Amino acid sequence: MGSSRPLLAALACCVLGTSACAAASLQCRLLPRRPVLGHAVHWDIRARDLPALPMLRAAGLGDDWLLQRQGSERSDDATGHSTQTLRLLLYPMASGVLHLPELRTGGLRCPPRSVRIADSEPGQAPQYVAAHARAARAVVGQALRVELDIGAGGALDWQPVRASSDYGVLRPVSTVSTDEEVGGRRIAVQRQNWSYTPTRAGTATIRFGLLRATPFGKLRVYAVAPLRLQVGALPAYWPADAAVGHARLRIEPAPRRLDLGATTVLRARLSGAQIGRAQLLRLLAASARRVGNALRMYPPRVSLDPDSAHALAAVWDIEWPLRVLRGGRVHYPRLRIPYFDPRRGAPELAMADWGDLRVHDPRPLRVLETCGLVGGVVLLLALLRASLLAARAGLARARWRRIAERGDEQALLRAWREAAACGDPRARTLRAWVHAQRGAWAASQQPAIERLVAACERQCYARPSRARVPQQAQPGNQ
Repeated sequence: MGSSRPLLAALACCVLGTSACAAASLQCRLLPRRPVLGHAVHWDIRARDLPALPMLRAAGLGDDWLLQRQGSERSDDATGHSTQTLRLLLYPMASGVLHLPELRTGGLRCPPRSVRIADSEPGQAPQYVAAHARAARAVVGQALRVELDIGAGGALDWQPVRASSDYGVLRPVSTVSTDEEVGGRRIAVQRQNWSYTPTRAGTATIRFGLLRATPFGKLRVYAVAPLRLQVGALPAYWPADAAVGHARLRIEPAPRRLDLGATTVLRARLSGAQIGRAQLLRLLAASARRVGNALRMYPPRVSLDPDSAHALAAVWDIEWPLRVLRGGRVHYPRLRIPYFDPRRGAPELAMADWGDLRVHDPRPLRVLETCGLVGGVVLLLALLRASLLAARAGLARARWRRIAERGDEQALLRAWREAAACGDPRARTLRAWVHAQRGAWAASQQPAIERLVAACERQCYARPSRARVPQQAQPGNQ
């Protein structure tokens, strides 16, 4: 009997301890049971009658997990018991065995946990992500194409990935759907492209942001490994602001014939090489200085092609106005763009030549045209004057013929008086005026005209006295 009391006391202690343990509890549960890379993992932590659960930080999870979201709830019942729930939404950043940290509160703990992450869901192909740079030999200042190929289970609704680098400048170029050969078979991929221009030699690292997709409305998150490539230095003799890449010049045809003093605009497009606006303007100015005095080159206008967003290097549109100053055969300026070709590792030269121009000088022809015009006007006036004189002569002949045929003394006197009234100096006397008009009648009309003149003189100058017989006036006295 005495020996049974210690046993009963021990059992009572165990019962009391069990009750106390049941009152305070900490449970950690991970769903799903078989996590898959890129898929969501729910880590639920439930505490009963324990102090407040500590919120987890992303740094405590390490680089293996992405803490997408966490939230906590707390409730108290009427018996004085409390319940806390901490829910974490995690995404594994790598496949294989990953580790979750230990969680402690109120003397209880969730021990560290190892989680095996599968590459893909059963029956599906593993996710495919590959980044690479399209360049045989990369050098500083060269525009490179950086590609990120993504393919997994046929879901191609991937969000654009952000890329950055401390060793160069990155610019998104395009996103296309294509296919890639992987493991001896071709798979559909989405290819995101960037233009990358390294700014210093050495090992360049391009870091990519998280890859996100929402197939069937469910978020998938994947990590993309950084891309590293070796960048060579430019030769010491090559200027830092000179063109790098494979430059291509395309020109529009220029006029082959212009008049002296005319203006036109030369147009060209530069692509394939990295070059700044200031350096391009300096090269254009150097080409203008080699033209001479036959052409006056105005400041060129250079602008980025608005449709070149998908090009690796900048595409420059060049407009170069000019005026022709000399006649004859003139050569347009030759545009020369030196560039460093990374493929050959040597300098190259891109050239654009608009060819020759024949300039027409219209000034001598215009002088001849002016002389011809003036001569034509003078000739026309002379013809008009001759026609007028001929018309007047014809009218005068007709008039004298009528006077001679009719013996019309009054018509003769009227004609003489009209001439005198108009100030004709030859009309000082009737006979002098008639003699001045001698070419207006025919020789056969001469006697009749002389008789009319004599009759008119008698009528005008004879005295009315009957005692004196009037003498015929002599022609020399009139």
